[in-house]
Amino acid sequence: MNYPIRKRITTRIITMGYLALGLLSTATSLAATSVDADTLLQCSNIAPPNNVQFEQPPQWQTTETLPRYCQVRGTISERIRFEMRLPAQWNGRFMMAGCGGFCGELLPDKPGYSNTINEALKRGYAAISHDAGHQAKSWQVSWAYDDPEALEIWAHKVIPLVHAAGLALVDNLYQQAPNYSYFSGCSNGGRLGLIAAQRYPDLFDGIAAGGPILNLSETAGLWGNWVLQHAGSADAPRLEKSEVQWVKKAVMQHCDATDGQRDGVISAPRSCSFDFNRLRCPADQADHTNCLSNAQATMLNTLYDGVKTSDGTRVAATMEYGSEHYADIWIFGSRKQPAWGAAASQGYRQLLSMELLGKETATAISTQQMLDWIANANLPALTDAVNPNLSALKQHDTKLMIYQGWADPLIIPQPVINYYQQAIAATGDLEQLQQNARLFMLPGWGHCWERPAEAPDQFDPLHVLEQWVEQDQAPDAVIATQRNGEAIERSRPICAYPKVAQLIPDSDPKVASSYQCVSSEAPE
Repeated sequence: MNYPIRKRITTRIITMGYLALGLLSTATSLAATSVDADTLLQCSNIAPPNNVQFEQPPQWQTTETLPRYCQVRGTISERIRFEMRLPAQWNGRFMMAGCGGFCGELLPDKPGYSNTINEALKRGYAAISHDAGHQAKSWQVSWAYDDPEALEIWAHKVIPLVHAAGLALVDNLYQQAPNYSYFSGCSNGGRLGLIAAQRYPDLFDGIAAGGPILNLSETAGLWGNWVLQHAGSADAPRLEKSEVQWVKKAVMQHCDATDGQRDGVISAPRSCSFDFNRLRCPADQADHTNCLSNAQATMLNTLYDGVKTSDGTRVAATMEYGSEHYADIWIFGSRKQPAWGAAASQGYRQLLSMELLGKETATAISTQQMLDWIANANLPALTDAVNPNLSALKQHDTKLMIYQGWADPLIIPQPVINYYQQAIAATGDLEQLQQNARLFMLPGWGHCWERPAEAPDQFDPLHVLEQWVEQDQAPDAVIATQRNGEAIERSRPICAYPKVAQLIPDSDPKVASSYQCVSSEAPE
């Protein structure tokens, strides 16, 4: 059956201002499409689209926490395992989720907003999850050694393949195309979102790209290799979890107020500097419980000072102050739980090594050698999402929301900022770019909600896109909340870059309305 990729609603309401995510009602949502009795019977009779094989006959599912949905699980092009959930009460929208790391697992019940589908399903979306075409742990890469097609599917082909299958299943059950099509992903899912914006901008009306590892060459290559050189091994981490916690407290005490507000959030990390030598143990102190050894202090100063070659030339950024809250799980790890970031960085090095040398390389290499590998390999051109030309977004009227945590030690924030600045230059000016692409930098937020932040970081990216795409409410700011159970402890606007939230004098710092977005004076 032939049908349009998407159908726009032409009546739009133009409103500017704050977009309160999680606090707004869904009054602007499309009217739900109820599935009649005949259609309910059709779920089990859905025929697989071209290149799709079902693992089992589709069937309706009813759970305590999810609306009734038609479950479709199978394989696309004999490689990509997927699960699609099509609700009985459909809101006319389709969403494709991303997947994290090197993917390899089908996780339709992953909670939250990071590479997940159930929150969208609860709101009436037909949503699809996938494993990017192979089966492995998310840090493993051996599946790609002798299978260039598998690598290319993970790198970018998964987007049009899964998108086409999802739309065909929507049409099969509901007998109509979706009114709107969205993509939402974080980490590698964020990279896929930017790949979609750069290579496949006609497929989606709105794209949410969170914590995007858009420049694997810099982040997984240079920064990841730097971490492997200096942060220790899984068998012998150079900073234990308990030590990371009190280092975090020391940095917070020193840097918290650099943004003019002492609130337990380092909102202006680039305005702060910290010398870890101040935490060295006195020479005559035997107990090192609350102080650093000389080697630990030197290691931390080296990590935060930027990726450098042997002659001291800085070639890449590093993590920012405030990321200590997450560094134990992503950077240092423990003897019981190795750092995920170290394992994934080893994987990226092996992909380069297999391409250039035809074998694995067992240990971290020098920064200069990593630069040489990146320059001579084909891998970066395949995987990196660094094309700053986003003009096709305007051509297809597609909206792109990029969001990044200032406190993310895994996907460090500077490459994301650099990319957005390059996109501004390629577009001509910030105002023109912001018609279709906006960046939001979240103070205190780590990596894709994998650990709760000690700052307002809760929001639903799809709410942003719905209001922007369907109502022309371009988000000048996103309202993020910090919760204790169901109770909201505080809320704050996350302003569209390069603006930042500034507290209005004599206002309640726990309430988002107490802030205004102002031009940032933080150093670049």
